[in-house]
Amino acid sequence: MKSAVIFGYNEFALEIAQSLKTKYSDITLFVLQDEDKKLLQDRGFKVAKFDLLDEWSTFETEYDLDKLIVFCALEESSQNIFLTISLRATFEKLLIIALSTDQESGRKLKMAGANKIIPITQTTVNIITEILERPLVTEILNTILFAENELKIAQWSIPKNAEFIGENIEDVDWKYKYGLIILAVIRANLDTSFIYTKKANHEPLKEGDILVIVGFKYDIEVFKSRYRGKTL
Repeated sequence: MKSAVIFGYNEFALEIAQSLKTKYSDITLFVLQDEDKKLLQDRGFKVAKFDLLDEWSTFETEYDLDKLIVFCALEESSQNIFLTISLRATFEKLLIIALSTDQESGRKLKMAGANKIIPITQTTVNIITEILERPLVTEILNTILFAENELKIAQWSIPKNAEFIGENIEDVDWKYKYGLIILAVIRANLDTSFIYTKKANHEPLKEGDILVIVGFKYDIEVFKSRYRGKTL
């Protein structure tokens, strides 16, 4: 039986739990507060209370570790990092997916032992909450998380001769021309803007901006290779 453990009680943790229902028959939300435990139990979730100083060796008796996936989705970056370190120190091969609030926390989570990092801000929570109502996006989210096919997330720095430099991101037909979805733009000053925000849509693309893209592996490779052999 495939099992999932989600540490945290917030909007994104709940969306993860909902999206896992078709894949995992045993899903448990681990929370820090007694009141959160009661609220989630009242909503029908399987819930357990934990402490960051807990010993995790009991997981081996409660779960088949080869069929267990763990999400570190606590709101505080420092707590996610500490939890990831603790779990990785106890379980060398455990599959851990952690949420990061920025590039620095993502780097620390990778160093702490997370297998995969999901960058998350309140903006992306709202986006996911909205679009998960559409089955196609639910399928995309599941595919990214579980690597069932070649759908990937990648970053790509815009070279100086890209044809869309100077255009607003909303004016480029990314899906039709390139088969891609643009999640975010990371500007040269490391300011991250998600494409659903007004700021991101109306600021022209520049050389050195980084696009966070979702697409099938083949389409991403074709997109990146358009500028190979050119002077960038």
